[in-house]
Amino acid sequence: MQERALNKSTHFTKYGLMKPPTGGFYLIITLFFFTLFTGCDTSNKQFIAVNVEGYEIGSPKQAFLVNTKAEFFQLVRTENSEVVLTGKIGLPAESDSASGDRLSAIDFSIFNNPGEYKIQTMGPGKVTSHPFHIGENVYNNALLTMVKSYYYHRCGTRVDVGTEWNYETCHLDDAPFYSESESSKKSVTGGWHDAGDYNKFSGNTALSASLLLYAYESKPQNFRDNQLGIPESGNGTPDILDEVSWALEWLLKMQREDGAVYHKVSQEKWIGEYLPTEDPSTRYLFDVSSAATASFVAASALGARHLAEYNPGLSFELSLAAEKAWRYLEEHTENIPMGGFENPEGVSGGEYGDPNDLDERLWAAMELYRLTNNGNYLTFFIDNYEEIITHTISPLSWRDAESLAFHAFLSAEIPDKNGKDVEVIWEKTIRHADTILNVHRQNNYRNLNRPDQYYWGSNSVGLAYAFDLMQAYNLTNDLEFKYAALDQLHYVLGRNPFNLSQVTGVGSAAVKNPYHQLSEIGGFSSPVPGMLVGGPNNHLLLNDKEISSLPGKNYEDTFANYLVNEPAINFTAILVYVTNFFSTAQSQSNDLTTSK
Repeated sequence: MQERALNKSTHFTKYGLMKPPTGGFYLIITLFFFTLFTGCDTSNKQFIAVNVEGYEIGSPKQAFLVNTKAEFFQLVRTENSEVVLTGKIGLPAESDSASGDRLSAIDFSIFNNPGEYKIQTMGPGKVTSHPFHIGENVYNNALLTMVKSYYYHRCGTRVDVGTEWNYETCHLDDAPFYSESESSKKSVTGGWHDAGDYNKFSGNTALSASLLLYAYESKPQNFRDNQLGIPESGNGTPDILDEVSWALEWLLKMQREDGAVYHKVSQEKWIGEYLPTEDPSTRYLFDVSSAATASFVAASALGARHLAEYNPGLSFELSLAAEKAWRYLEEHTENIPMGGFENPEGVSGGEYGDPNDLDERLWAAMELYRLTNNGNYLTFFIDNYEEIITHTISPLSWRDAESLAFHAFLSAEIPDKNGKDVEVIWEKTIRHADTILNVHRQNNYRNLNRPDQYYWGSNSVGLAYAFDLMQAYNLTNDLEFKYAALDQLHYVLGRNPFNLSQVTGVGSAAVKNPYHQLSEIGGFSSPVPGMLVGGPNNHLLLNDKEISSLPGKNYEDTFANYLVNEPAINFTAILVYVTNFFSTAQSQSNDLTTSK
């Protein structure tokens, strides 16, 4: 138990913080991993890897025959075992550098009739895939399931909308300040539980809320009122905005009088698993940080812009709070605290420290500019972005907001759309996307992680790269960017070394035992649906025990292993954005209020 607490406080590891090598060094490290792992499949499990949710009509459709050989495949309709397509299987590729698996491509892109299917090999030793769907809007129900998962993370309220994942009001006690100089408390009820536990972090909540808002912004036609069956359904506001509002209202409580934002609300030490209503731990309010404050600015400005039509009162409050927080940042140009937030002595658990907050400040400035059209915010961005433009863009996370800053800039209505700064950031975005494509071409599973990037939250790292590819596609209409991003979604939804969707309740074969206390202890028949688990992690090992010598296989679907199987709100948020990108507007018959 103590080991869990120690691991969760490890620097640069929680939720994707290990900084990967870049440039020429990456080529060396890739060759190293390839040489080390070629032919070293420790399990040699034979299966057909598919996206167990499905494939969109008109899109590329590939599965992989893994660790065995066959010449032909059949696509079979599950309801009557009718063979609807027969095709030739590709030759086995060299062993995948991250997993050691030998994959043979099964391409059925030419088939576009809707229905549920399986793929099977022909000849002796027949191998059959999990079932999956082909259809229009095939990801839409999954998208809504992912968005609704946030409702089951609400804190400080009764959760009950007629499903089995219900619980009574939790965590109503005011949070005492974790400081010897403070003896008072502050009401910080509300918000979302961060992950499998019940702590709450301003920066991570701001990022997660922002990604949901960006999903809404990119395709508002995919979201409407009365979709999710949450308490606010039917109030005239798209349900996704209602859910995000729950988080934004909590963030407002985390703001100090001078505009700064408290970093987190969390227990002092991890003390075991409990239902949310039975959690005996005291959850303290920790000091402010400039990184959390800047992320707060961006999320509040985004929320103010998108809620103006539906909730003008909250929109106005968010707008004032965002500008107040920005004034604090203007008066405090240094990173606060110096070097980024660190847990006080004696405190363990999630830290979310950020040694450089400039990327968050740039993101905040651009979202304030998009909200207010005040040129001072644009000037701040123009005057400061060159400090980060020369560096490799890190995978989008609560700690690395370069992708969001550049996305906000390129999405803004600025006076000189053909100016030097636009050209520089446009080219940086495309060059970064090209490096992601190079990794995509080397990975036999067609995912986007480099072999050295299977650390805590590796699933979200690949999806962060998909986000970057989507921005490049929006700028160029180059289909290679789009379909490489789609391949990452295929990977997460089952076309991976585990033959298992990494999203609870999504697909015909999905993770069943996430490190999620409510799901494990609540006595439910299945875990809360729609949550993305962290994925393979060979940088931190539970009890120092290696699951596999292959980085891409260091995963197990077991509750105990939080290092690979814990969901988190930021993991699911980037998944919502990516899934939404490949979804289309749907009829009301697809809403969760009618389909579940």
